[in-house]
Amino acid sequence: MPSTSMRRKAKLTVTISGDVVKEIDEFAKEKGIPRSQAIEEMLRDWLLKSKKREIEKDIEAYYLSLTEKEKKEDREWTKITAESVKRTWND
Repeated sequence: MPSTSMRRKAKLTVTISGDVVKEIDEFAKEKGIPRSQAIEEMLRDWLLKSKKREIEKDIEAYYLSLTEKEKKEDREWTKITAESVKRTWND
């Protein structure tokens, strides 16, 4: 269960351009939620996507760092795994 500090809301003051406010308000109206909830949902979505992009960048960096020997071994493991999955699904 999240700690009290993680569940507690914080009031922020921000300055946002009018066109962005208009988009936020349209989003909130479509979903039938208050503006602050819409902003929180948008920020939460952005944070999750940012974390996902970071993980994807780390994975890409890992695979780009592999030596040719390691790439060959990875291809062999991929082939073995694919064959195993086929046998499992066909049973």
